[in-house]
Amino acid sequence: RKKIILFLDVKIVIFLIALSQSILFVAFLFFSEFEFAFKDYFVFGVLLLILNIFSIYCFLIVIKKGEISTYIPMLSFTPLFSAFYAQIILNEVLVFRQYMGILFIILGALLLHSNNFKAKSLIISPILFLKNKNSYLIIIVALIWSLTPVLDKECMKYSDLYLHGFLQSFGMFVLVFFIYRRKLKKFLSITLYSSYNINELMLVIFLIFVGFLCTFFQLLSLKYNMVAELEALKRAVGVILSLIFGFYFFKEKIKINKIISVFLILLGVVNTINFT
Repeated sequence: RKKIILFLDVKIVIFLIALSQSILFVAFLFFSEFEFAFKDYFVFGVLLLILNIFSIYCFLIVIKKGEISTYIPMLSFTPLFSAFYAQIILNEVLVFRQYMGILFIILGALLLHSNNFKAKSLIISPILFLKNKNSYLIIIVALIWSLTPVLDKECMKYSDLYLHGFLQSFGMFVLVFFIYRRKLKKFLSITLYSSYNINELMLVIFLIFVGFLCTFFQLLSLKYNMVAELEALKRAVGVILSLIFGFYFFKEKIKINKIISVFLILLGVVNTINFT
């Protein structure tokens, strides 16, 4: 996503994601049973749609301006928030060991921004981190992305996976098109007279298919797993890959505190996920 927003506007990227996922989910409607409780679905579905658009916009703005290895690990707070939301909305309750695992994840995220391993540094680093306005955006994203899988799971009580995926992606496409129609019209007029190199086109295609697969398999996983467990595993993998990709593609430095923070986050995941 960061590579793409270096040559495409954030709003255009969101539109392309929504359009492509709408088209791909149409094909999967073949497997839908089309069981749909409109009244029960409507409130949760509309709220989810709005939150998805707002959060992806904020997230792309953040990673466009900052290091992905710094900001993406802050999403490690989502399992804690998801556990809170899921208990209220879905009645999913974690055990003590799982909460301890979530605390390890948070400690790892705090250590990621510290200059050393002293307690004072762990306290000061988050304060300094919050002086950057992008930090507030990523916290907002973390709060929203903790809630969206809970809303997804609630929505799938009133609709099947395939129909829900289509409704959300098509709704996003329509809403984004309406909000950014002037920007999109300008983009299309420029595109007709512009050419993108093969690497840029391949990046866009890669984003489309990987984004769809992530969405599809998250919805599928939500049917069989507790939300907080899924979020813990997902964010841990995201932290590790953000460090690797940040180093490989953008030459971002990997310091000792980042390595230890990854270890703590993995330890947290082991305790959060119910392997039994």
